[in-house]
Parts: sequence; C-alpha cells; structure tokens
Amino acid sequence: MIITGALQERYFFFIALLLSCSLLTCKSAPVRTIDETPIERKSEKSEEKPLSLADEIRGLIELGTPPSLQRALDLLRNRDVADTELGRTLSSVALAFYKSVYPALVIELPQIDAPVTSVYIRIIKEAEKGMYTPAPASSEDFFELLLPFIALLNEKRTERLAAAIPDLDRAMAINSKSILPYYFKGIVLERTGQREQAFSLYSKAYELSADCYPAALALARLLSVKQQNVDAINLLTELLSRYPENWAIKRDLAMLYYQTENWSRAEPALAELLQKDPKDKDVLLMRAKVLIEQKKYLQAAPLLDAYGMMDNSNATYLYLRARIQAEGFRNRDAALIFLRSILRNSPSDMDATIYLARLLIESEREVEQKEGIGMLELLLRDIKTNTHEIQNSVISTNILELAVIVAIRQQNWAQAQVYNNQLIDNRRSTTDLANAVLIQQGLKKYDQALLFARELYDRDPVNEQNTLTYVLALINAGKKEDARLIIDAKITSVSSSTLKSSYYYLRSKLKTDEESILNDLRSSLFEDPRNLDALIAMLEVYHRRKDERRAVYYLKQALSLSPDNPILQPYKKIYQNQLN
Repeated sequence: MIITGALQERYFFFIALLLSCSLLTCKSAPVRTIDETPIERKSEKSEEKPLSLADEIRGLIELGTPPSLQRALDLLRNRDVADTELGRTLSSVALAFYKSVYPALVIELPQIDAPVTSVYIRIIKEAEKGMYTPAPASSEDFFELLLPFIALLNEKRTERLAAAIPDLDRAMAINSKSILPYYFKGIVLERTGQREQAFSLYSKAYELSADCYPAALALARLLSVKQQNVDAINLLTELLSRYPENWAIKRDLAMLYYQTENWSRAEPALAELLQKDPKDKDVLLMRAKVLIEQKKYLQAAPLLDAYGMMDNSNATYLYLRARIQAEGFRNRDAALIFLRSILRNSPSDMDATIYLARLLIESEREVEQKEGIGMLELLLRDIKTNTHEIQNSVISTNILELAVIVAIRQQNWAQAQVYNNQLIDNRRSTTDLANAVLIQQGLKKYDQALLFARELYDRDPVNEQNTLTYVLALINAGKKEDARLIIDAKITSVSSSTLKSSYYYLRSKLKTDEESILNDLRSSLFEDPRNLDALIAMLEVYHRRKDERRAVYYLKQALSLSPDNPILQPYKKIYQNQLN
C-alpha cells in the first residue's frame, strides 16, 4: 500500500501516539485500551529527544495559557488530525481549560464531537455538573489531576476546595511550568482565608505567563483587600492595555474605581459595562449612585427607573431614590417617605437611618431637628459603647461623617475637626479630604487647607469638584496667580454651564474692583441662576452698598435654595421686615 501527502502525515501521527500509549503496559496498573488510557506525557527528567507531535500538543495544553491552548488547537486542525479519536480528546481538553479558565476572552472556538469512551471526557462532563472526581492515588497523569478542578472554579465551600490540594500539588510536581496548578491552588487558598499564600501562588502563575489574566485579576483583588488600591488599579490598567476587549478586566477595574470613590473614572467605566448588559441590576445601581455623588441627578433618575421596573423594593434602590428627592429636587418630605419605608421593613438599615437623621437635622421644623439630633446622639453613643465591634466599620465611619456634616453646618469647626480626624486616620476618602479642606478654612488655617486640597486634587485631577476645591484653597492661601491660571483655562474649556458658573464665581474672588467682581458674579448667575455661592456674594456686595432692594432680591433667592444656611441667618434677621 502506498501512503502519500496528508494521509502519510496522519499515519505517522497515529504511529507516534500508539508508541507513546504503549509505554503504559510497563506500569503496574491494569492495562487499558487506548481510548480509556490518559495520554501519557514524557517525564521532565527523561533523556531529551525530539518531541513527537502528540507530546508537543500535550505540552502546549499543559502550559494552560490562552496562546498555548490556541496553538494546540491550531496544530490539531492544521495537521489534519483533529478528527481522529485522540485528536478530538486533546481538543476537548484544550477547550475545557479555555472555556473554564478564560471565559472572558472573545474568540471563536471549534465545536468538538468528544469521544464518549475517553477518561478525560468523563472527568470533564462530571466537572461541568459540579462533580469533583479525585485522580487515582497512583495517577501520574497531569490532566487526570487538573481537569476535575473545573468543578470547583465557582465553589465556596472550604471543605470541598481543600480536598483538591493533594491533586494540585501532584500536578505541580509533574509540570512546574504550567500556570494552572498555581492558579487553581491560589483559588483554594484565597477562599479558605490564606490570602498571603494565595498571593504568592497567583504571583507565580502571572510570573510564568503574563497571559494568565485571571491570576492578575486575583492579584488586584488581594491588593485591594490590603488597601493597596493604587497598585491594584495600575495592574488592571496595564492588563487592560493588553486585553482591551476583556470584559472581566473592565468590570474589575470599574468596581475598584467605585470602591475607592473615584467617581469620575467609575462613571464611564460603569457606563461601558451597561452598554454590554443594560439589565445588569448591580451595575445600574452603582452607576446611579456614582451619578448622584457627582450631583448628576437628572442622569441618575432614568437608571433608577430602569432598575425599579425589575425590583422596586430593594433597600439600596429606595435609598438612592431618597437621595435624588432630597438633593436633586429639594423635596425633603418625599425623601423622608422613602427612608421611613426602608426602616419599616429593615429597622437596622444604617444607611437609611443615618441619612434620615441627616435630613431631619437639616429640616426647618424644630420637631424634626430634635428627632434628628436625638438619632445622631444615639448613633454616636453606639460607637463609644461598642468600640471593639464597629470602630473601623463602614457603619461607624458613616456616623462620624454625619457628625462632621452637622458640626460643619453649625460652624463648630473644632468639633468637626475632632470627628473628621478619626475619618482621615481610618479611611482618608475623597469626602474626608474635602471636609478637611472646609474645616481648616473655617479654622482659618489656610496653608493646612491647601495641603489637603492638593492631596485631593492629585488623587483625581479629572474630577472637577476636586479642581474647584483646590482652586478655592489656592485663593484662600494667597496663591492667586496659580489659581488664575487654572480658572482661565477652565472657563474656556469646560462645556458645563454649572462648572462655568463655579469658575466665574471663583474668578470674582481674585478681583478687588467691585464692578469687576459684580461682572463675574453676573456671568456666574447667567450660567447657573441657582449658584448659591454667587447669590450669597451678590447679597454681600449689595448689603455693603446699602442697596436694600437688591440685597433682599438675592437673599430671597438664596433662602429658597438653602433656607437653613448659617451664612444667611444674620441677613434674614436684618431684612426680616422686607422678607415678609
């Protein structure tokens, strides 16, 4: 018989595979058929010989990286052996690892008719059903040891995870160049609370191959847990530059921006996730909150409407509804209805409790103010009496943040500093830094205020609110030329009327001529008639000029926006007759 071309190559592939598989008869284990026997790999310690095609393909699959798995599939297809029984088995193994370890990679994978008699195929099918099949105690087969772990990739039960460690260690000893045993064991150790050891194993996997993006995601996650958020963000950003279409990386980066309150970066990142899946409930709520934090209430409302169509009883949804009503539409009564609804069903909901206390304290009604102050006093007492339980918790920081807000509102700067220093020491969030700037300015410590403002600005220079805070701190610290350069650039570059209004107001503070000041304040109010700072500044100018008619005009507008603003209270008494 004459064998030529592709048929000849296929024939030699079969001979190589048969020779490889025949070695199994030398072992003490019972002899199995070719279909039943796992494909043996050559020992790393064996005498170096040219690799057969079977060894080359198997070695690529064992490496476990996306390029090596893709290369193995390409070899199987291009050498015209993918349709053989053994080729279909190897293809199925490669695909099983690809789909389970790298599900976020967008790639067209072949359809394989897997041989039903293969040991590997049985393990894969059981793993896909969540069944972990430990390898035989005598097994020295890498795939028999590794494939069962596919069943545990989403497992949370520590006892099931820990049972896989012996097989993972054996696989690691067989092939120390494969990223899979290190990554899989890292998963086990992380989920069983051994984070430092998990970090080392993820690092080893990522060191072996930078293409193992799941290990990098895990490293970023653990860095975040250790509060090394800058390192985590840098790692994910670098990873995204190499995998720009990888949605797993995009999602983790968006979550990290959200967790670190980097609202200006979180918002577009979450928006992109919603383009992929507009019905992702978690992302809908997160993006709504980010928009609310940026005071973009009208943009946040449709997102909450969309969420409400799916679930209108969720406590976070109702809480964000309350914030839009209170902060966006100045409808405190509607906000109180949402908050009391939450607390009827969940009396221990601290977000709702703290926000309710804040709105009550800010109320014009004396009875509500007393209720709110009483709630805050109880909350602060809980912090003091349960120090060991909640001193560093989210609950205690939110309570302290409310205490800071109330102290600032009362212009009790010393008390505000005491509370805010605790927040600065424990979490140092953007909110804490912004409040620190305000407090130091209230204490007339302008140089100290500038230090906090610069830290805030350096943390997120894209955030316009941070820039506004920094510019005001520059002005108060006497660095007016530095402030002027930023203001002039911003007035010509920003498109938002609200932002233009704020920068015109800040520019008015650089002027000494009263007419020039009024011109900038008029420009500010033209861009945003609701700019409270500009309204108060106009009031102060006309009060100094003893122009009661104009002073009362701007006082009325300011009071309509902030009736309990402490700056307005003295003017309210002075012009009480004209206001009635």
